[in-house]
Amino acid sequence: MRSPLNLSFLKSTLLAFGVVTTSFVSTVITQPATAQITAPTTSRSQNIATARYYSDVRAGYWARPFISALSERNIITGFPDGTFKPEQPVSRAEFAAMIQKAFNQNPVRQLNTGGFRDVPADYWAISAIQEAYETRFMSGYPGNFFFPNQQIPKVQAIVALTNGLGLTPDDTASLASYYTDVNAIPNYAADEVAAATRANLIVNYPEVRQLNPLKPLTRAEAAAHLYQALVRQGKLQPLASNVSATNYIVGRAIGGTQAENDVFSIAASNSSFTTFSSLLKTSGLAGILQTPGSFTIFAPTDQAFAALPVETLRQLQLPENRETLIRILRYHVVPRQLTANELSEGEFKTLGDNPVNVQVNTGANQISVNNAQVVQPNIQASNGVIHAINTVLIPPNLTQSQQPNF
Repeated sequence: MRSPLNLSFLKSTLLAFGVVTTSFVSTVITQPATAQITAPTTSRSQNIATARYYSDVRAGYWARPFISALSERNIITGFPDGTFKPEQPVSRAEFAAMIQKAFNQNPVRQLNTGGFRDVPADYWAISAIQEAYETRFMSGYPGNFFFPNQQIPKVQAIVALTNGLGLTPDDTASLASYYTDVNAIPNYAADEVAAATRANLIVNYPEVRQLNPLKPLTRAEAAAHLYQALVRQGKLQPLASNVSATNYIVGRAIGGTQAENDVFSIAASNSSFTTFSSLLKTSGLAGILQTPGSFTIFAPTDQAFAALPVETLRQLQLPENRETLIRILRYHVVPRQLTANELSEGEFKTLGDNPVNVQVNTGANQISVNNAQVVQPNIQASNGVIHAINTVLIPPNLTQSQQPNF
């Protein structure tokens, strides 16, 4: 017997809800990386050419795609002799300088007026260190020290990026499935490493399952991790799947095979979208979102669906109400990729033909879609981007006349 879906009830219910401290021994860098100290004096076109032709970053070098992309943007620069020195360790001051060039985050805390005891007022990276601290990318050591010349261990760089990007710690129990040296990960960093792993921030060369967390971060590794962090923010595109460097991105290459990273697979692997992913499967739309197209998904979180009456969700999943479910889900998909920086005030046409209305409050750093707020922007996938929203959207064309038996 056909189960009726009360459309007015559906509409009303949908509309109603809308200082990491460590004890590593300080190691002094005897020769500072002048590439990060001095501003580039070449033009942009000259710098791009240099990025492509570093004498020590030949074609086939594992990190060349990451190094070239960041060099073109002057985030990491080469040396006056035309080299990049990809295997040179990075100091904490140098990593702060890279962070300053890569990101444009708002301060969330304030450094004491006197600053760090071991960072003089005329130190070359003083402004970068202050910014990295105030945006919560990096923290100091007990006694108000920063140790700017200390080589930064890889795990400390991962923690910095995780904290600065505000990634949510994930289940640490799964780390053993990614890393053969999981026991080498310091306890203080386990949550952050798990969150960075889930976000595809971590790049391991030459063995993707070997983290080597306590080894000093190299310039090549810094470029790779910063690139992936910018991909996470939607500021850079993911490397194409046929680029060999993707084999070293943890989460995209496990067990020697390329993991799925389309918008549906990314949503399905995210614990915030279990209901949304299930409904995509039920409706048959999952396959469309796994194609090589370009999509922006406004994905309601599980909390958004939990705000709906249980009966509404149950009825939407019945076979006879599949067309209504499809209309609702298609209304959450824009058929082109739009990162948070590319979303502007106005209407954007969805796969359901009807547009959604986007409002951007730059002062509050908030994006709204119809009556929903974006609570986590720029979850990057190979064929688009996902923005998590806190309310299920209802299309305006879902009328009684179109579904007379409901």
